[in-house]
Amino acid sequence: MRPARGWRTQVLAAAAAAALLAVAACGARSPGRLYADPDGPLAGAAAALLADGQRGAAAELEQIIRTPSGIWLAGQPGDLNVVRQATLGAARAHAIPVLVVYNLPDRDACGRLSALGGPSERGYEEWIGRVAAAIGAADVMVVVEPDGLPDIVRGCLSPAQAAERYRLLRYAMQRLGALPRVRVYLDAGNPGMYADPSRLAGPLEAAGIGHGRGFSANVSNFQWTADVVAWSQALERDLGGHAGAVIDTSRNGRGPYTGPDTPQWCNPPGRALGPAPRLDPGPAGIDAYLWVKDPGASDGPCNGGPAAGRGWPQYAQALIRQGEDA
Repeated sequence: MRPARGWRTQVLAAAAAAALLAVAACGARSPGRLYADPDGPLAGAAAALLADGQRGAAAELEQIIRTPSGIWLAGQPGDLNVVRQATLGAARAHAIPVLVVYNLPDRDACGRLSALGGPSERGYEEWIGRVAAAIGAADVMVVVEPDGLPDIVRGCLSPAQAAERYRLLRYAMQRLGALPRVRVYLDAGNPGMYADPSRLAGPLEAAGIGHGRGFSANVSNFQWTADVVAWSQALERDLGGHAGAVIDTSRNGRGPYTGPDTPQWCNPPGRALGPAPRLDPGPAGIDAYLWVKDPGASDGPCNGGPAAGRGWPQYAQALIRQGEDA
């Protein structure tokens, strides 16, 4: 598969409309549009470029800033304030924020570039409880623990760690899924990890997917959208047809990286922005295309990038320019 041409026109139009897309599947309760956080990782860089008179470069970054993307909560002291600001800002804009909870003990056990010891089991449960209380009755989408379940399935945790991980994922899904207006998705990985998604059905059920709306796929990865759609639909069938999927399309405009740089998932060169976020995009069983990963944030200290989660304007600009050349 190849990316469609005319990328710049498509993304600019879709980004401008992304906050206005209807959510037919969610009925009247949903405000029907996604929320773009004006204080994302690239906001400071765009302001500095504009102050320096570099209007063109600032405008490039603004394309990403104006497009709704995930707001990550990673166990930092300001997490609860971030939740409150996002939900209040989204309510004022009649929009839906996408929150990503990412604070498990021993997180990123396979990839290691975002790895931290994290809280204790009790500390994690208390943190999830505080996040849930901060969300309250707000209308939000939540992606639960990218790579949290894949760490188990790929064998990167000890048996004791895996048992704890299952307990904590079930707790997060149950606690967040009980909120009145929250759509919760448990991360399942991507087709590059598991060509056959059927092996994930049992682990997803054991990790509490039944407490939420479904699963997320391709988070922070680069698999082609059409491939992830087909993979997700197969996994939904394996789950009995009762789950929906959200797909991260933030950086998959040129598909997965196959060059020599390793790890291939960490700030790979030559990638491009993927399809703009859309709620209810049309393929059966797909609840949304989302930019779960903010394209302006680094994957980690590889290929010249800063620490994981830090803003990296140069990479963001490369994503835009590669798309224009497609």
